[in-house]
Amino acid sequence: MKHQAARMKTIPMNSPPDNNRYRNVDGILKVVEDKLCHRCGACIGLCPVSTFGIDRNGYPMQIDDCIECNICVQSCSGLGVDYNTIGERMYGQEYTYGDMMGPVIGACVAHAVDETIRNNAASGGVVTQLFDYLLESGQIKGAIVVVEDPENPAMGKGIVARTREELLQSQQSRYTTSPHLHILNTIHEEEGPFALVALPCQIHSLRKRQMVDPRWTKKIPIIIGLLCHYSLPMSSTEEAAALLAPPGTSLAHTRYRQRDERGWPFNTLEMTFSDGSVWRSPYGPAQTFNVISRISPLGRCLQCLDAAAEFSDISICDPWIRDERGNWKYEEPEGFSGVLIRTKQGAAVVEKAVAAGRLSAKAIPPEEIRSGQQQMMVEKKLRTAFRIDVRRKLKMAVPSYPMEFAPHQRKVIVHEVLFWFMRLIPAFKPIRGFFLQLGFSRVGRYLIDRRMKRRERRAAAGKPAV
Repeated sequence: MKHQAARMKTIPMNSPPDNNRYRNVDGILKVVEDKLCHRCGACIGLCPVSTFGIDRNGYPMQIDDCIECNICVQSCSGLGVDYNTIGERMYGQEYTYGDMMGPVIGACVAHAVDETIRNNAASGGVVTQLFDYLLESGQIKGAIVVVEDPENPAMGKGIVARTREELLQSQQSRYTTSPHLHILNTIHEEEGPFALVALPCQIHSLRKRQMVDPRWTKKIPIIIGLLCHYSLPMSSTEEAAALLAPPGTSLAHTRYRQRDERGWPFNTLEMTFSDGSVWRSPYGPAQTFNVISRISPLGRCLQCLDAAAEFSDISICDPWIRDERGNWKYEEPEGFSGVLIRTKQGAAVVEKAVAAGRLSAKAIPPEEIRSGQQQMMVEKKLRTAFRIDVRRKLKMAVPSYPMEFAPHQRKVIVHEVLFWFMRLIPAFKPIRGFFLQLGFSRVGRYLIDRRMKRRERRAAAGKPAV
């Protein structure tokens, strides 16, 4: 297994969670109370007797008796993740926590060959195209994906897509609360195989379960991971919609990467309201996300160490890769996806889809994807470690990460202090509204344009630009 960076010197950190504090249904409710819940839905979906349901905010709630099997707590990635144990199981003894991107055996930029899929995608349509190929060729019985919750358009909902039509419904990125592992409770009695697309936290929960119950490994042998900075709470989408909606209307639909006539990278947030009116962000997806994230209480996401979905078989991202002049290197209006191939299973899926004429792929050095995601990866691996250490010293609840973390660098600490100064914004609702309106105003556009031009110059100078 090839790792993409030298190992960092490390210091020991953190301890296992108190097993007496977190057990069974009360333990999961305590996870929520301690603000450690990812809202991944695993405790709901993996419970053998449907003890949990989902409350309006995406958190687990008790709806039936508990048989005290403790599967929910054992699988909870919110409580903590032992990267080295999972990594060694997946990649062998050479795995050691610390690489920014995780183990990679190949990388490419790719796009769906099917025009319907590519034209409706947030970027290249790779996830939907792979699942469509696997379904059509009979290699899987279904794919676990996310669609808009019809009862709450600010939240995602999990479904098991068993047809092409259901897969097409799941297209587009969803940057909001999506506890879609809850849908696992519908396939307990099926052998599979199924495929899954998920965020890093959700993958952690399923991998933890697969470690102790091989049936879930056989049931879900292919996992596609999405690179992830934060997942916006549904409350932020609702609050933004309330500020942007015409008087007397409510949010009807949310498309976080609605197709733009200019194509990628302009596919961005579009909200449709109950009177049929539409508001569309003036920015691309990354800038729109940054504006809304400034007013968002990001919760457990701020203690996550995995930006790159390093325990997936295949990791997918936008190709935020710049050339030597600072321009997007893979900018085609129809869109590409960046693809990191991590396992032999993942490589086989991609190779077979290419051979079948379903996927178009161009091999690139993994370092290109790293360069485009560097800032996010540094925050997740280095700044989060410092963040957790501070919380632990303040006697606050923290997840258990029984690995060794890099020593805290001065630059990391300075950036973290500035970050937390900005995190004061979500604490006050009137200030949140002001900053949201400022972010989408002419002043906000001017400031964001300046920032983007600065990033282009940095890329042209050979420095991380995104």
